[in-house]
Amino acid sequence: MLIGELALVAAAAFAGAALYVGFVEHPARLVLDPASQLQQWRPSYRRATRMQGGLALAATALGLLAWARTGDPRWGLGAALALANWPYTMLAIMPTNRALLAASSADPVVAPLMQRWIRLHAVRSGLGLAAVAAFLWALR
Repeated sequence: MLIGELALVAAAAFAGAALYVGFVEHPARLVLDPASQLQQWRPSYRRATRMQGGLALAATALGLLAWARTGDPRWGLGAALALANWPYTMLAIMPTNRALLAASSADPVVAPLMQRWIRLHAVRSGLGLAAVAAFLWALR
């Protein structure tokens, strides 16, 4: 089923990007001084928001469409897991994002906020991987 395969591709792209941020980009950022961390994080955050948000919505929509066409609730499970990134981001990560966006480069809260951010972001990676697993299960 092409729609289901596309849902899997979108979820895998989301998960891969989230894992890259968590294991490569953010750890590299953390070796910088706090002012440089903030300077690098802000444009990265703005770009990643559009990309990651779009991939999560695409995986959700395609998963729901696959569920509607097949009646297999595993597609719905994958769609729900992909969509869960939105409320999680809004409720759990957005306060940290807002604090980082409002912080000055000399603000002593930058380094602890960056550490908090990566711990929160790990949940997004987990949700992405769980959506991939659900879609793979549905394809079996």
